[in-house]
Amino acid sequence: MKGFFVFLTLLTVATTPAAQPPPKEKPPTLEQVNEELLAKSALLVDPLSGQVLYARNVDDTFPPASTVKLMTAWLVYQKTGGQGTVLVQAEDTRVEPSSVPLRPGERVPVSELLRSIIIGSDNDSALALARTIAGSENQFIDQMNQEAFRLGMTRTRFSNPHGLPGPGQRTTARDLMVLFDNFLSKPELRQIAQTPVYFLRTAIGLQRMRNHNKLLGVYPGMGPAKTGWTYEARHTFAAAASRNGRELRLTLLKSANKWKDTRLLFDYGFANLPPALSPTVASKLIHPQTDSTQPNSNQPVTNDIIVQLEPITYTVRKGDSLSGIAKRYRVGVEDILLINPMDDPDFLIPGQVLRIPQKPKTP
Repeated sequence: MKGFFVFLTLLTVATTPAAQPPPKEKPPTLEQVNEELLAKSALLVDPLSGQVLYARNVDDTFPPASTVKLMTAWLVYQKTGGQGTVLVQAEDTRVEPSSVPLRPGERVPVSELLRSIIIGSDNDSALALARTIAGSENQFIDQMNQEAFRLGMTRTRFSNPHGLPGPGQRTTARDLMVLFDNFLSKPELRQIAQTPVYFLRTAIGLQRMRNHNKLLGVYPGMGPAKTGWTYEARHTFAAAASRNGRELRLTLLKSANKWKDTRLLFDYGFANLPPALSPTVASKLIHPQTDSTQPNSNQPVTNDIIVQLEPITYTVRKGDSLSGIAKRYRVGVEDILLINPMDDPDFLIPGQVLRIPQKPKTP
C-alpha cells in the first residue's frame, strides 16, 4: 500500500503542468500615456533620431524648483572646470533646507559643492557657488538669465540659483530640455548626476548624501537626472535612461508624481524607438527655432527627410583616447557618448567595443 501512494505521488508530480512565468506587461499605448500622465507639461525625446516621442504643453511656463541647479552647475563648471575652492560666508547659510549645512569660514572645493547641489540638491551650496563665481547672488542670477538667452531658452526666467520659489521664476519643458542637453554634454556633470551615494566632507564632518532620484538603481537603465519639488512647483524632473545603447531623455513640470510619470513615458518611449539619426542633426530637430505660439500636440513627431547610416564599430586599442577616436572619425565626443554610455569616458579599456555614429545622408 505504501508503494501505491508513492506511485500516485510521482504520477501527480509528473502530470502537473509546470508553473508558467508571469506574462510580460505590455508597454503603454499613446492613449494610455495621454490618460495616465499626471504632469501638466512633459517632453520625451530621442537624441539619436531627433524625434520628439511625446509632448504635452511644452511651451507653457511653470516653476522649475530645483532643476534650476542644472543651470547653476552648468555655469559654475563652464567658468571653473570644477577646480578651485569656495570660502563660505554667513550669507550663504541663510537659506531654507535642503542644506549641508555649511559653516561660515570653512573652505570647500568647488568639485565637492557641485556634487552637493547635483546629488544632494543643497541650497546653501548653490548660494556659496553663485556668490563665489559672480561676486554676488544677484550678479550670478544675471549671468543665469544671459546664459538662458544664449542657449535659446526664450521662455525661461531665473530669480535664484537654487530653485526655491522666487518672483517670476519660470521655465518650460522645451527650455529645460535644452538646458539638460547642454548639462549632459559634460561627462563630469553627467557622471555626478547618476552617482547613487556620495560622502561629502565639510566642517561638520563626513556626511552620506543619497541621490534624490528614487528611480536610480530601480528603473532599468536609469541614468543621470535632476529632481525638483516645492509646494508651488510640485514635482519637476529632467532625466535620461538607456537600453541597448539607446538613450531617451525627458523633462516634466508640475507633476503630482514624477516617479510614475517617468516610468510611463520611458516605457512608452523605449517601445516606440525610431531609427537613429546623427546627434548633431537630432539637436536641430529637437530644438527647432519655431514660433512658440504654435499649438502643442500629444502626437509623436515624425521626420522622414534624413537617412541615418548604421553606426560602425571600433575596438579600443592601447593608448586610445575618446577625443582621439572622435577626431579620427570626424565626430564629436558627445556624439560617441550618446550611444556608448560609460561611467568614466577618460578610462578606455583595450578590447572595448565602441559604436561610432556616421554622418547622415539625405535621399
